[in-house]
Amino acid sequence: MAQVSDVTLDNQGFASFRTELNNILAAINSQHLGTSAPGSVAQGSLWIDSSSSGVLKLMMNDGSDNVELLQVNISSNAITSNMSVTGTISETDPNAIPFAIALGG
Repeated sequence: MAQVSDVTLDNQGFASFRTELNNILAAINSQHLGTSAPGSVAQGSLWIDSSSSGVLKLMMNDGSDNVELLQVNISSNAITSNMSVTGTISETDPNAIPFAIALGG
């Protein structure tokens, strides 16, 4: 788990700067993995919620709430989403047909 309270580098000595920068980079590298939203969350931030056993949830902050985009079952690697789609989705790539069938389309 890697999260930071903010992603702003303060003016400080080299050793402290290096530590803070490494902590920020670790948080970015892990997509801010944690059991709750990071303290540095802002509108448009993506983060991974690890609070449910065996499931990772991709979350996005919309400016006021953290919205679940999808879930990944880490045992089966199955991806699920309860999001609804409005508008038109189309696919013109003939190679996409096996993918659509595999997704149940």
